[in-house]
Amino acid sequence: MHDIFISYSHKDKQIATMVLGILEQNGIKCWIDYRDAIVGKDYAASIVRAIKECKFFVLLLSANSSASQHVINEVNSAVTASKTIVPFKIDEAEISDSMEYYVGKTHWLEAITPPMEAHIKELVATLGSYSENGNAKNSPARPMPSAPRGRGAVGNECKMMTLQELIAAGHTPSSIAIQLVENDYINCNGISDENEGSAAQWEEFLQNDSDTFRYLVNGEGKIVGDWSIVALTEESFKQALKGELLEKDIGMDNTEPLYFPGTYKLYILSMSLLPEYRTMQNHIKLVDSFVEQLGDYSQNEIFFDEICINVFSREVEAMIRKLGFKYVADNKVFGKIYSLRFIPLPDLPLIKKHPKLVENYAQFK
Repeated sequence: MHDIFISYSHKDKQIATMVLGILEQNGIKCWIDYRDAIVGKDYAASIVRAIKECKFFVLLLSANSSASQHVINEVNSAVTASKTIVPFKIDEAEISDSMEYYVGKTHWLEAITPPMEAHIKELVATLGSYSENGNAKNSPARPMPSAPRGRGAVGNECKMMTLQELIAAGHTPSSIAIQLVENDYINCNGISDENEGSAAQWEEFLQNDSDTFRYLVNGEGKIVGDWSIVALTEESFKQALKGELLEKDIGMDNTEPLYFPGTYKLYILSMSLLPEYRTMQNHIKLVDSFVEQLGDYSQNEIFFDEICINVFSREVEAMIRKLGFKYVADNKVFGKIYSLRFIPLPDLPLIKKHPKLVENYAQFK
């Protein structure tokens, strides 16, 4: 077990290494990505796990880290995991709006004037006092996340986006896949690597068939929710219904491309929102977008006779029950399997809002 997670921009690696060295010289065990992260497909998962397991989260606050979406994601994970965040400000730059949302503008340790070593020793003393007290709830050096701007505002500023729209906004397929995996580990306490799969795995899927992914994005461009689907082969779908299919085993050999007319077996990989974005408006946006895409498929004579999902959280379980899904089995590693017969079309108000879907599935009555 490590004591400290060090969050920093790689542009500030020299200072991060200095902080690491002095903290560990003083008996404070640290976790830092370039030394401790699992390289490859489990990289994002190892970061989220390390944040959950740390006692304190040290944030090297700078112009570089404020502009880093990767660092923002780490801070979000720390807030979600209720970790004590200790900002260590290493330059005079104003923090970004995204960073301000989490750490505010006050109560950080300043390390702007030389020598840096003296400031790091002050950080050592601060962390020591936190450990002695058991937490930092009453310490003036601990920032509190800025107050949420209201659940209505969080819902109103978010919008559904396609892969192409995200790329036009500056994202890459790789960064999108990594953010989706990070979000899953935040949303699903207890999810295993076997049930999550890898960022590289999902990057291949979202590039090969972008229509099978949609993203809910906030005003700062962060992915805060998503849904994603695949069409499984008959045999793999049977395995899924029995709880024997693991997400890590889903690949091009046991899925079918949704390019041509036909009837398919649909597997929902994800349909979730980050905790602070679980508003009525955002749930409606997410589910409406999903049903709308099913309608678009039906326009091209692509239909689904059954839909299946492995549920990892109570939030998603409650939502899919409202959509008519029924429990069928436990997954052999983690999660609950729910399924929904989609032919004939379920008699649900949400579906009736999409007339082209209703009209195209009418042939199966």
